[in-house]
Amino acid sequence: MIIKSCELSSFRNAESERIEFSPTVNVIYGENAQGKTNILEGIYIFARGKSFRAFKDKEIIQFGKSVAYSKIEYEKKKEKNTLGVEISKSAPKKFYKNGVKAERTADIIGEFRAVLFCPSHLGIVSDSASVRRNFLDVAISQLKPIYIKMMSRYNNVLANRNAILKMSDEEREQYRSMIDIYSSELASLNADIADVRREYVRKLDYWVREIFSQMTNGKEVPKITYETGADKEDFESRERLKNKYHTLLSENYDREVKYGATLFGIHKDDLKIEINGRDARFYASQGQQRSLALAMKMAEGEISRESCSEYPVFLLDDVLSELDINRRKYVLSNINNRQVIITSCEPLVFENAETNYIYIKDGQVCEDIKENTEPDVTEDEGDGEE
Repeated sequence: MIIKSCELSSFRNAESERIEFSPTVNVIYGENAQGKTNILEGIYIFARGKSFRAFKDKEIIQFGKSVAYSKIEYEKKKEKNTLGVEISKSAPKKFYKNGVKAERTADIIGEFRAVLFCPSHLGIVSDSASVRRNFLDVAISQLKPIYIKMMSRYNNVLANRNAILKMSDEEREQYRSMIDIYSSELASLNADIADVRREYVRKLDYWVREIFSQMTNGKEVPKITYETGADKEDFESRERLKNKYHTLLSENYDREVKYGATLFGIHKDDLKIEINGRDARFYASQGQQRSLALAMKMAEGEISRESCSEYPVFLLDDVLSELDINRRKYVLSNINNRQVIITSCEPLVFENAETNYIYIKDGQVCEDIKENTEPDVTEDEGDGEE
């Protein structure tokens, strides 16, 4: 998959800009707060269906304007397509594929695939379980668009069930039959979602092991497993898995009433990440945790390639500056045969790749008056690794 260009209009600090990309390495560079990340935001919105930065869509719209636009031209299995989005202060955002309006945001997910790696992802190992679940959900949704519908339905049913659990005893008794209905539907959705997640984690574990072995010369062995309320044997059949979740929801009703929330289900699941047999959250150094995070994002791209027969676009948002020399070298030496768009404060130089340099100033593509010289990417700054 290759992105050819991105057009932004009233999109953050980009008044009206068109950025063209090479099919290999692209370096978007410039001083801080000039709009480099805005370009990645305008691209990645088509992979995820929403911004990876803005809490509300209207935050994207340039000050003083009422509508913002982003449009990309891309090739998917050598077929040329366009995707566009219109973000308004007064209406829900609208997506378009090849000029035709999509009925729902979910309809464009999977059309354009990208792996985003930014500094916040470096904490995926040590952060809360919700961060790791989000990693899974974002990655899987690009490969299986129906997964988005499953998750949406699950969250709606979960919210309704929780609302009843929070009611007073008298009110809750009136909706007791609805609890049974919601429990049954949740059990079914739990079975479908957990099965998809578990299969993805199986592939993730394989690729993280492969990538981590290359990064450490086989000195350290990671392991990633899917932690859920069901046992391994329950995954032998969908019916058995569904029954397990239904039992968990039914037998713990009184306990859930006490807490006012559904205590069992895929919304409580997590990834167990180990290194050399020990929990990486507690026993891995900061450097090891960052290596694992890098390996997980690289693995995401490999799984996408396996599933769709071509690499996604890799978007690296100022992440190289957060990595030490060895991890930077690994990234820079493993970007062949795929399209990479990197933001940086300096015009990075790559020995084995044709590089397209894009200088950004005040949200515009400009000619850099400075000579493109290699920045300090060989000096080990360290990252706190023990």
